[in-house]
Order: sequence, then C-alpha cells, then structure tokens
Amino acid sequence: MNKEEEDEKITWSCWLRTLFACSGAMLCFIFSGVTEAQSSTLLPQLKEKDSIIHATPEEETWIASLGILMAPIASVVVGPTIDLIGRKKGLLFFYLDMGVGFTIIACATEVWHIYVGRCVCSFAIGMEVAAVVYFAETCTKKQRSVLLSIISASFTFGVSLTYFVGGYLPWNVASGVFALGCFLYFLIQLLAPESPAWLYKQGDVDASKRSLQRLGRSPSGILRELEMLRLSSKEQSEKFQFKVFLEPTVWKPFLIMCIFHILLNLSGVFHIMYYTLDFIERLGTSYDPLTVSIIISVTRVISCSTVGIYSTAYVGRKPATIVSSILMTLSFLSAGVYEYVFRDTPVGEKPFEWVPIVLLIVNIISGILAVAILPWLISGELFPLQIRGSMNGAVYVFGTSLMFVSIKLYAVCLEVFQMWGLLLVYSLGSFLAILFGIFVLPETQNKTLLEVERGFLPKNRRNIAPSPNAEATKNCGDASQSEAGSERR
Repeated sequence: MNKEEEDEKITWSCWLRTLFACSGAMLCFIFSGVTEAQSSTLLPQLKEKDSIIHATPEEETWIASLGILMAPIASVVVGPTIDLIGRKKGLLFFYLDMGVGFTIIACATEVWHIYVGRCVCSFAIGMEVAAVVYFAETCTKKQRSVLLSIISASFTFGVSLTYFVGGYLPWNVASGVFALGCFLYFLIQLLAPESPAWLYKQGDVDASKRSLQRLGRSPSGILRELEMLRLSSKEQSEKFQFKVFLEPTVWKPFLIMCIFHILLNLSGVFHIMYYTLDFIERLGTSYDPLTVSIIISVTRVISCSTVGIYSTAYVGRKPATIVSSILMTLSFLSAGVYEYVFRDTPVGEKPFEWVPIVLLIVNIISGILAVAILPWLISGELFPLQIRGSMNGAVYVFGTSLMFVSIKLYAVCLEVFQMWGLLLVYSLGSFLAILFGIFVLPETQNKTLLEVERGFLPKNRRNIAPSPNAEATKNCGDASQSEAGSERR
C-alpha cells in the first residue's frame, strides 16, 4: 500500500477534540512567553521614583536571568517524572507552579521576593517538556505539524501580552492577572485526556484506546495507531537498560539538539527578547523604545500567526531552517555594518536611523520561520517512546542552562564587543545555522514518530522490522469489521 494509508480523512470532530486536548499545552507557551518577557516591562517600572521596590543594575540582571535559572533543574526532574506519572499531570503541575510564581511577584515588597517569584516561574518553564511530548503523542502526523506551528504563535502572543498588560498596568497588578489565568486553566486542563502513547507504555491498552476515542480518532485510525505503538514498544522493550542511551536513536538526536541550541543562543534571540528596551536604545536611534517594542511585539504575533504557522505546518524543517538562517545572517550583518560605520555619530544625527529598526524587525520575522522556535518544538519528535520524556528533559536542561548563561552575559558581551561587534557575532551564529540546516538537521515533517526514530539507525538496521503502516493496515482490514460495532458505543 502506497503512501501509508494512515492518510485517512481527519474529521472536524477529531480536529476540535484534539485542539481542546492540546489547548493546555498551547497555553503553557503563552505563560512561558509572559515569564520570559516580563523583565522587559518590570525593570523600567522599578526605576521609577514612586516604585515600592528599587533595584540596582546588578539586581536588574539577576531579575532578568532568574526568569530561566530553575528551568534546567525542572527539566532534570520533569523528564523522568512525566515518564512515571504521565504527561497530563506534568501540565497540571505547570499551571500550579506558574500561578504560585506570579502570585509571589504580585505580592512582592522586596527585591528578593521578586527573585523567588521569578525562580518559581522559571521552574515552570522547564516543565514545557510535558507540553512538547503531549503534543507529539496526542496528534496524528498531520495534526502534529499544524499544532506545533501554533506553539510559536502562542509563545509570541505571551510576549506581546506582557508588553500590553505589563507595559500599561503596574507590575504587581499585571502579575496578579497572569496568576489568575494560570489557576483558571489548571481547572480546564483537568478535563483533557492523558496521552494514549503513555497509557500504552504503562500496559493499559484499553485506557489508551479510550484516550484515542476521546481524541476523535476513527475505529480504523485507532487500530492503526495502537499497532504503531505496539511496534514501537516491541522494538524498545528488550533494550531498556542504561546502554539504551548509547543507541544512535538516542545520542544522535540529543547531540543534534544541543548544537541547535548553541546556534540559537549565538544568534542573539534571547538577548533581544529579554533586554528589548535596552537593546533598542543601544541601536542609537531617537525612536521611543517602548513604542518600538510594541510595534515589534505586534509584528511578532502577526508573523507567528501567518508565516510561522505556514512554515512549521507545511515547510520542511531543513529548508525552513536554511532560509531563516540566511535572512538572519543578512539582517544582522547589515545592522552590524551600519552600527560600525556610524558608531561615533551622536543619537539623532545618524542618517536613515530607521534602518537598524527595520533590520531588527526583519531579523525577528526571519527567526520565527525556524531558528527561534524549532529547537524547542522538534525534540518531542526525535526520541524513542520509552525515554522520550527523559531525553526531552535532558535537551531542555542543556537549552535552558545555555539560555541562562547567555542572558546573564549580555552586559559583558556588550562591554567586550560593543553593539556593532555583538551584531556581527550574531550574524556569525546565524551563518553557522545555515550549515547546520544543510548538513546536520534531520527532516521530521510529514513523518510518523517511528519513521523519524528509525532515521537515526544505520542503514542496514532501518528496514529489519516491518513497516508499522503495512502491519497496521493489514490488521485494520482483518479487525475493523468486528471492532467497528463495539467502537460506536
């Protein structure tokens, strides 16, 4: 049977049920975006004379970087934990944790209170692992591409929400609003089904089948997915020892994701996100930084909701990464040259001072195509089922640790390289991402998780096991007649 007959029609009922089930995972990224951008609006308010809390420049860098500090620790804990207790409970813990963190910030009267609140929120960011794995395991391969594309829009919406809510409301009131949203969605998440793949891994085939039914799968689709889960579990069941981490299906994707995160940080994405207002000021233009940041945030939302969704849902990971990296390289290089040429020109006297702002916006849109979002999205597609949670946790540990160091070193980088030099460093990182996209990054678009996993095996081992779709299709033909009646209860 050609073209994997699992390309069945997905009904509107299936789409709506899956969207509801995954809405909790999507909302995780909105609140993560809020947390990661909060320092951009919080710090300027702490500098105001009538602020109840004042922070020194050193304390400000800690407030910004603490927004990611605990994420690596959370990733270490969360990966094995969601393998043990389930993906859904991991999402529930996310909302409780994030809600408590925002509540602490809302009630803060000392700088250290904000430190504690930011640390609690950053622990929740590390729990995004549960959301990525939940997406990968509850969607069909077609749905997975579409819904993963919405993650970037969700995160960007969260960043923009911070500018609108946090920029115009007092920082403590804004934090209270965000806390309320977290607690409300905790209640909604209680209604979502558990991941069918996790349930199957626990040996509860009936519960896995019921979960697939709640997700709106057809009887034949349920049989097919259960067969693929059976084959995936069968291939891993005899190897689950520590040596499994030496398998190419584990270490290869881990190494690839680590390289991707290094390039993500080298391309300056987090410096721009966490220090937006300061970054715009240092470009040396006379435009109001808050106004420009709001324009940038609106541009981000529109781009993520259009270009970003299209790129993630319909364009391959490799071509998207290559195009994204090329555009980022050119925009950073042009901005760096501009800043170098006019480095001694006073603010307000530079010709075409709109140029670096436009290049910055072009760069942000370019990053949304792939480089700024894929390192966080595709790890859930790469690892074997039995250790998917743990290895996604390991990737998040590496990525968030690197992110913390990068954010903390922003001031040092500016002092060493100056603005023009830092932009050229970003362009170098983006150029290396072009090579990474061409020669290293695997393609996962329109592939089942089992197909992606087998792609890391040596060629002589890839076709030893029968195709899951061939077996599933055969089983569907044999069993769908007898199953259909009982499935329609």
